[in-house]
Formats: sequence, structure tokens, C-alpha cells
Amino acid sequence: MPDYALMNQCLYEGKAKDVEQMTKDALAAGRSVKEVLEEGLIAGMSVVGEDFKHNILYVPEVLIAARAMKAGMAVLKPLLTAGGQSSSTGRLLMGTVRGDLHDIGKNLVCMMAEGAGFQVKDIGVDQSIEKFMAAADEFKPDVIGMSALLTTTMTYMKVVVDGFRAQGRDQVKFAIGGAPISQMFADEIGADGYGADASSAVDLFLYLVGQGPAPVASAKRGVVLSPPTRAAAANARPADAKSKYQILYWQDLPSQIKVWDDFEEVKVDLPSPFPERIDATAQRLGFTKGDDYIAQLRWGEETERAGTPADVAAALQKELEAALAK
Repeated sequence: MPDYALMNQCLYEGKAKDVEQMTKDALAAGRSVKEVLEEGLIAGMSVVGEDFKHNILYVPEVLIAARAMKAGMAVLKPLLTAGGQSSSTGRLLMGTVRGDLHDIGKNLVCMMAEGAGFQVKDIGVDQSIEKFMAAADEFKPDVIGMSALLTTTMTYMKVVVDGFRAQGRDQVKFAIGGAPISQMFADEIGADGYGADASSAVDLFLYLVGQGPAPVASAKRGVVLSPPTRAAAANARPADAKSKYQILYWQDLPSQIKVWDDFEEVKVDLPSPFPERIDATAQRLGFTKGDDYIAQLRWGEETERAGTPADVAAALQKELEAALAK
């Protein structure tokens, strides 16, 4: 019998060749396509999604895991099609709205949604309402996901939502996301939900197709320690405490901060305008695909300074913001 636990672990670690071979071996052993998909790939990717949600994994690690999942899916997809089988989770149509050429965040959402068992159709960037409607007519999605990175393009989301509603297409659910988007904006334009990050977006998709609980409202990813946990750490930590930290860079542009000591770890995604600058640079250089994007990420040198992880993280963010403003 295939060792699905090992397969899940290989997927988690991003070992694409191993996942591909184990997928082939499971099929050769007579296991059904559905079983391999659900127990080998979807189960492994669900762990990735949970760890991303709880700040155990970062975006580059999720992208690497998703690449391993896609290696296994490449083996299964022809068999799914030939056998008339399909994912039972739901159908998701994804696109970046008109005037916006950013797609890195959208690509991550698509990969994680596929890992959750969705059939995904990605229509790309700079998509008009006519293109969303044409794709919906062809694909018949349960959910339409829209992304935008720019405040100047996010308002087009309302055009798409209103256009579908005006034609009586109320059966399609709308989910939106992107750096400038919030739950308040989703409510304003009549969208059915907002995903603060890729993992939250997948939770929302599952809820919208009736296969998951109502998602808990969340903000952009960062670190929140519960008061009891923070209090326990404060009591155990010496007065002259020091913390170690690293900064994750995309090329030379800071993206995330990780700070830790013996009592707690803090991970912070830097807010706008950091992701906008990274995304604009990636677009200009043509690094918009998963593998190309991953290749530009690197951790800075491990360094130490006085203070608790929370204090050091806050100070580092302030310093990076000041440097960016110069």
C-alpha cells in the first residue's frame, strides 16, 4: 500500500520529483486516482495551508510545496479527464481585474485552491467584465475570485460584481483579495467575502461552496500572541533579553521579518508599500511565475539585538519603513 504519510511529507518539503514518482507508484499499485488525489496530494497541501495560516510557513515555502503538488497533479490530470472524474470540491474562476498586471498573489491562491481540491481556471491579469463573463459562461464556476494590488484598479471589482448581479447571475459567489482590499470594501461592493491571504482565501472558497465553516474575520498576516502566552514569556524572560532576527528579501527588497528567542517567535509580513514595490519590480523584470519568483527570495544574515521579539520586530519594521521613504 502506498505510504501516503511519506508522500504528504515530501509534498510539504517541496520534493517535486519524489511526489511525482510516488504518484506514479501508487497508480501502478492499483490505487484509484481519487484516492491518490485526496490522500496523497490534497491531504498534504491542507497541512501546508494550515501552517501558512499560522505563520509556520512563509510564501516561498508554500510556493515550493505547491510546485511539488503540481508535479503529482500533472500525472493525475490526464486520468481524471479520461475517466470523466473531477474534483468534488468546487469550481473556481480567478483573475486580476482590468488595468492591473499583478499576478503573484493570485498565482499563489490558485495553487493553494487546487491543492484543496478545486478545479481552477485562471484567466490571468487585466481582465474586463466581458472576459470574466465569457469565462464564466464557458467554465460555469461556483466562485469567482478577483485580485487587485492597486487602489486605482480595485474599484473595478464593483463593476464586475454589479454586472453579474444585473444579469441575474446571483448563483455565482464573489471573493476578493489583494494588498489594498479589506472586508469593509468587500461589503461595500457586494462581494461574498474577502481573503486576507492565500490560506484565508481558500477557507473562504470552501465556505462559499458549502464545504467548510464560516471563516473567522482576519487582517493581513502578522503575528498575534495570546495574552496568556505573552504574559508567560514576559515572566520567564530575563531583563537583559536579546532576540535573534532575519529579514526575508526579494532581491534587495525586504518582504518579511522573523524574530525569535527562547520563549517566542514573531513573524511579520511587511505591509504596503513593500509588496507593491516587490510586485512592480517582479513585473518589470518578468519574474511573475512561481519558480522565477521563488528564485529571487533569500534570507538575510542572522543577527541579534536587545529586546523582546515583539519589540525588535516593531523596531525593524519602523526602520525599514523609514529607509523605504527616503
